[in-house]
Amino acid sequence: MSSLRIAPVLLAVSLAAAACISPDDDQTTTPTTDLSGNEILLTSGLVTVDSCDALLERLKDEAMERVGPYGFGGGFYGPVAFDEAEEAMSTDDAASTDTGGAPATTTQAAGESAGLDRAADGSFSETNNQEQGVDEADLVKTDGRVLVTVTGNRLRVIDVAGAEPELVNSIELPEEFYGGELFLNGNTALLMTSGWTAVPFVGPDIASDWYPGSPTGRIIEIDLDRGSIERTLEFEGGYLSAREIDGSIRIVMSAAENRFNFVFPSNPGAEESAERTNRQLIEDSTIEMWIPTYRITEGDQTVEEGPIVDCDRVHLPRDFAGFGSLVVLTADIDDGLNISDALSVFTDGQTVYASEDRLAVATPRWPEYDGNGEPIGDEDYRTAIHTFDISDPATSEYSASGSVRGFLLNQYSLSDYEGHLRVATTDGTPWDSSSSESFLTVLGEDGDRLTEVGQVGGLGEGEQIFAVRFLGPTAYVVTFRQTDPLYTLDLSDPGNPRVTGELKIPGVSDYLHPYGDFLIAVGRDGTEEGLSGGAVVSLFDVSDQENPMMVAKEPLGPRSTSETRFIDSYSPVAGDARAFTMWGDTVIVPITWWSYDESRESFEENSGSAAVLVQVDDDDGTLTTIGQVAHPVTRECEGGGLEPLQEPEVSVERTEADGPVTTLAPTDAEADFARPDEEPPAEEIVPAPGDPEQYCFTYQPEIRRSVIIDDNLYTISDAGVAVNEFDGLATVTWIPFER
Repeated sequence: MSSLRIAPVLLAVSLAAAACISPDDDQTTTPTTDLSGNEILLTSGLVTVDSCDALLERLKDEAMERVGPYGFGGGFYGPVAFDEAEEAMSTDDAASTDTGGAPATTTQAAGESAGLDRAADGSFSETNNQEQGVDEADLVKTDGRVLVTVTGNRLRVIDVAGAEPELVNSIELPEEFYGGELFLNGNTALLMTSGWTAVPFVGPDIASDWYPGSPTGRIIEIDLDRGSIERTLEFEGGYLSAREIDGSIRIVMSAAENRFNFVFPSNPGAEESAERTNRQLIEDSTIEMWIPTYRITEGDQTVEEGPIVDCDRVHLPRDFAGFGSLVVLTADIDDGLNISDALSVFTDGQTVYASEDRLAVATPRWPEYDGNGEPIGDEDYRTAIHTFDISDPATSEYSASGSVRGFLLNQYSLSDYEGHLRVATTDGTPWDSSSSESFLTVLGEDGDRLTEVGQVGGLGEGEQIFAVRFLGPTAYVVTFRQTDPLYTLDLSDPGNPRVTGELKIPGVSDYLHPYGDFLIAVGRDGTEEGLSGGAVVSLFDVSDQENPMMVAKEPLGPRSTSETRFIDSYSPVAGDARAFTMWGDTVIVPITWWSYDESRESFEENSGSAAVLVQVDDDDGTLTTIGQVAHPVTRECEGGGLEPLQEPEVSVERTEADGPVTTLAPTDAEADFARPDEEPPAEEIVPAPGDPEQYCFTYQPEIRRSVIIDDNLYTISDAGVAVNEFDGLATVTWIPFER
């Protein structure tokens, strides 16, 4: 980290000694001081405690202030009905443990060895990461030899180094898990995913007729050559996000707060008895009921289990932030599931950001009220932020905490640069922006506090932030309500951030990507009255920071050409920037569109998806659509199954019926791609096939990612992978996924 970072001072009050869970571990993290729970409350930032007993005492004190006849306000899982005449639940039952074996996992391998040790000579695109040098886990990864993707409950391995790409392994995941994100390391993949479990696998057994289970995160180590699951780490909680820096992986997970079999009253007269029972549950609780647990399995054997973190690595916020746990795991990518370090914070986690030496986790801080509706602490909607030093590849250490007013858009709202954390927020609440304004705040680490160094406000009054991009000492912020102001900001003086330019245009930008003196924006088109017209790519010239200009705009989806026909479109890039790909001067943007036409005798809905290729000319400041690739279309009607649709609406050329669709550059004859400023040709209404009284719906799988390997473009959906030549988009092959 740059020397400009404010030098940290010793925590005024923090403790770190050997934990009771691992008494032989003498590693310390912060100076140790013996304090009571009340004294700890007066310290700043996060603190640790010197024993599991001290940690348990602090948690019980916090819980006793908040538990009532409805648990912690009702709880995540839903309470048990309690009548005053009923016998209170036995607290001995709540303290029992269950350490049963892991469920078996099934794999389907295409041969003992897929021959994946060949080297590729060409180049390939990587994940569209936020920060250079910080790789983000994603649902698709490639190293130029293989392409690995997770869709549904399967991880699939495609050999891309041979004469023709081919699927060589399809590995089935446990049925209660779906999707996920992965890292690729040689012939091993590390998959992070979330699912569900019926009962906690370590700790108290609180299963009952009402208990539906709890969320469970898994990290799965997979041998791609053998097509087998080698080891699995199960975590009592859910997976949030992961980063990899020079082989060091940080995995951020979050655990729910409620592991107590709380009761609630069936009538007002039973409230006193219910509260008494719930308070007794807290009083009798053990530390294992508060710290999330894990287990590692090999096959159907549990080889390791216990609390995920030692007591002296549990951090407590100065201000109460909930009973959920945020957990940061550290591992070497070459060591698979051998976790080298774990620490946790008693708070919820939502947004994860990382630079090469700082990890930041942000979560909304909701106003808290007691049982009488009186506020407890701050009544403002704020965002709490905790930072961690990850410069040591083997460990993660807590750095500082703070909060900013308002809420974040996503991880792009955070940026670590030359010793300061920059944060873009919208004041107010996400559901009401009528009186809001947005801010850019610069924070510095002052000991264990994140303190405000500088701030600029007044951005988009009555609007919300829709896109943010930090580029060194410059920031770009897009706010929106009906029109789209693009703000340029100078952050070269951290103590005096300032707005240098503003451009107000119709529509909105959801993602900003740097390209020399330009910004490429993916968003939705609009008028002065609001959004209309669907997905677009825009090009902004920001060479003059005081006068940013939009120099080009290219529509990406079909446009309506009839008063009775409704068409709209959007890009998945708006919700996940990793869906954006740039290769040379060409951007690949997935879009999804849907339409219906009320004039047809049979009311028919249609939808489609495509990966659109747009070429950027930075000399002329122009955008040109050069083609698109779409996956096979199916059609479903009432009472019938899915059938191939021979003539999808968005198509000029196509291969065989069961293969991918390739659409070349739009022509004036294509009504669906008529530009807003052109006079559209008359639309030919094609009657719906089959029974005119039957409701029908067409479906085209959404393209989720695009990857370039050597000279080929790979587009990935849940239905399969289409491989096309990058130049000209000639079809190479279609690799369908079994359903």
